[in-house]
Amino acid sequence: MRSMLTPTVRSVMTPAPEVIHAQAGSATAHARMQELGIRHLPVMDRDRLVGVLSERDLRGVRAFLDHAPGELGPSVGELCSRDLLIVGPDDPLDEAATLMADRRVGAALVVEGTELVGIMTCVDLCKGLSDLVARLRVASAP
Repeated sequence: MRSMLTPTVRSVMTPAPEVIHAQAGSATAHARMQELGIRHLPVMDRDRLVGVLSERDLRGVRAFLDHAPGELGPSVGELCSRDLLIVGPDDPLDEAATLMADRRVGAALVVEGTELVGIMTCVDLCKGLSDLVARLRVASAP
């Protein structure tokens, strides 16, 4: 059993994340991210994880489409990053966070076996850090 000082990815990840299909259009992805208030969407091709789309990936395309009304723009599969950071739900949180920092990515995809079970973003890490510090403060109180 892990102590509160050795949390796992599972303790902070967002389980069962929203996904988008590789064939979807960039406008659809943008609208979905806005609606959900998120900055990363795992990209699926049928039942296979193939990428992750970030708000940053959409910025340039959105600027182009704003100036070219009627254009469809590239699909999500064409825009997404395929250089994925994959972690397991039971991986130590500090190791996964270090990988994210070293690779300078805003999200790690959490996979168990071949199934996408979660996503861990920088926001999730900040919430987890805040929770850990609060628990430490309570534990060390006289």
